[in-house]
Amino acid sequence: MIMFKCFICQAVHATSQCLITHLRIGHSFYPSTRFKLICAQDDCRRQFSTFAGLKKHLVCVHKSCQSGDAETSESFQADFHILQNGTEVAGTSVVQSPDAGYFENNGSGQNITNTKHICATIVAKLHGSGMANSVVSSIISDLEELAGGLHSQVQHEILSAVPKDNPVRSTLEKGFENFENPFVSFNTETKRMKYFNKKWGIVEPVQKNLGVRFDTRRNKNTGTYDQVPVKDTFVYIPILETIKFICRNSYICELLSKPCESKERYEDFCDGSYFKSHPLFSKTHTSLQIQLYYDDFETANPLGSKRGVHKVGALYFVLRNLPPKLNSVLMNIHLVALFHAEDLKKYGFDPILQPLIDDIKILESHGIDLPFSSEKVYGTICQITGDNLGMHGIMGFAESFSGRHFCRLCLI
Repeated sequence: MIMFKCFICQAVHATSQCLITHLRIGHSFYPSTRFKLICAQDDCRRQFSTFAGLKKHLVCVHKSCQSGDAETSESFQADFHILQNGTEVAGTSVVQSPDAGYFENNGSGQNITNTKHICATIVAKLHGSGMANSVVSSIISDLEELAGGLHSQVQHEILSAVPKDNPVRSTLEKGFENFENPFVSFNTETKRMKYFNKKWGIVEPVQKNLGVRFDTRRNKNTGTYDQVPVKDTFVYIPILETIKFICRNSYICELLSKPCESKERYEDFCDGSYFKSHPLFSKTHTSLQIQLYYDDFETANPLGSKRGVHKVGALYFVLRNLPPKLNSVLMNIHLVALFHAEDLKKYGFDPILQPLIDDIKILESHGIDLPFSSEKVYGTICQITGDNLGMHGIMGFAESFSGRHFCRLCLI
């Protein structure tokens, strides 16, 4: 039997559809303009941006792969013929590689789980694109209605083709009654976060208090405006938990375990004298090199009357251990903290940076357990970057650029 090879783990599968299911569920791989699907059949290395393109290529170009798909089609037709004659069809099993046990299909339960997983990935991609929760909920509502309409249409077509005196009709009716719309599990934000946390895990942000201020709020009972105490807060995403979450990816662990190769010319942080003389980086090649980035952004119209009122400051980090090609991708730039820019003027950077500093001290002195190393992994901050205004603010310099020497780099 012709087998199809996975370009990631080299596992082989009986049909092109089994290979695509393996990539979707086994590797959670979803192609895009950056992440291409590669044909691993023989010496072919063509790249594709969609699963449909890869499947069409396998069927049209690699002629021999049609035999596997034809056998699957014949098997399905035989099962449906038996079902029409009133004989119960036992669960089928997909031909698989020894390490692909999750493709065993012992009934409808596994199919429902796989369908939910695919729907969850679609919803996660919507969230990852930066859409608002209200837009995501609206799209899911439409998809839920679409799935329900398709279910009703299929139910009507199939039941109308099966005579009422056929004993299998009751089984089909029961199956349709037990149909569960996969998008029902994602139609609210609470359901989505609960499923994501259970399926993939989530690093939850932690709200920290800065102080209390008095704000004017309208009293609904009296209709007057009163002075009420309001807490000034910011959110911190624990950096140690984020690093552990990143290292759940085996490919990232493989890259982090490789030593940094120093070159004769300056191309990366590890080529400089600071890295080579650092007491941590120069001795242990698995030490984590954390680069921070700080900047403010406007959430409202930057040209409107509300500019500055809703400005938010953000801290991000990347791991310099990873190659620049990966660090340039947005998914590898991770959030550390979010705070109101007005609170920064009032409280300063010290209370906002304190949770981060505490975690960095733990990473420097005690280390953390990561899958790619049998020993504790240590690390520290190697670089802080930002624009002129952001760097002057975080370093405590004057934030006015009208002085005689207003640039700390070139002294212009």
